[in-house]
Amino acid sequence: MCGFVATVGNFLLYELLVFQTLMAFAAWYFFMAAVTPDMHMAKPVSMMSIFTFVAFAGFVIPKNQIPDYFVWIYWLDPIAWCLRAVAVSQYHSSAFDLCEYAGINYCTDHKMQMGEYFLSLYDVPSDKSWIWLGVVMLFVIYAGFMLLGWATLEYKRYESPEHITLTTESTEPVATDEYALATTPTSGRKTPAMGVQSSDNVALNVRATTKKFEPVVIAFQDLWYSVPDPHNPKESLTLLKGISGYAMPGSITALMGSTGAGKTTLMDVIAGRKTGGTIQGKILLNGYEANDLAIRRCTGYCEQMDIHSDASTIREALIFSAFLRQDSSVPDSQKYDSVEEFQQNA
Repeated sequence: MCGFVATVGNFLLYELLVFQTLMAFAAWYFFMAAVTPDMHMAKPVSMMSIFTFVAFAGFVIPKNQIPDYFVWIYWLDPIAWCLRAVAVSQYHSSAFDLCEYAGINYCTDHKMQMGEYFLSLYDVPSDKSWIWLGVVMLFVIYAGFMLLGWATLEYKRYESPEHITLTTESTEPVATDEYALATTPTSGRKTPAMGVQSSDNVALNVRATTKKFEPVVIAFQDLWYSVPDPHNPKESLTLLKGISGYAMPGSITALMGSTGAGKTTLMDVIAGRKTGGTIQGKILLNGYEANDLAIRRCTGYCEQMDIHSDASTIREALIFSAFLRQDSSVPDSQKYDSVEEFQQNA
């Protein structure tokens, strides 16, 4: 479709060169991921590297027009080696390696065959050895990028966030509100005797709080769930058949079963995530039949592919969820207390 020579040898060579170029770029992205501290820096750097590789591949800017102080990029560019090898293999085929083409005698007018003439327009060497040299160099570039990535992972570490300075003494005033965070001594330190002053001693006025929420027992009784049969809409497929169970507060309950047993389907039904099909049975919260609003406010549901956002801490995510789930009539202090209570019990 693109006008390439329709021979097995040229096609297989083209596939080999494209595969090697793909592997070289995979190694390059591996190096970019290792050398940059986070994705916010890796994305623009990778984008600029792609722009550079494309610009200096010898097609957008021919080699004879690249400044001498940038020509080294041309010789390290995997796209340039792939493009050069493919061009030489195509224009040295029997379809283009001839004197007369489209009514023009290139041997008479330009002292070279048609394929060599078109290669010279982009300053591409016409020797066939450049084909296999491209294969070798693409492998060398791949190995070089992988070696750079390995060296970066071996000797470079980003143990803490970049561009953040931690000081031992804070110049900001100490927060006095009841939700201020405090650093406590580690359990490995020995507690000084009574009356002994130490810089490690921290005195905190801990405000006694009472539990704001009654623990909830989730139970489900005789749950049935069926969906229309895609092959026969008049019939239905039953995915859950009379399932009963419960989960006690303050405990972890494991729902186990083989693949396709219906574990995720059961959790989706309990969490109210199923919008289609027919659901029968009861879902109870402390013995009372629950509606969708009660389920969403009293439970949290994480699906298999859910991940925690790296833009917030676990505490911040819990506070955000508490303010969304609880009514506006609930005081903010009570919402914060619910988060503290959850963290202590988790």
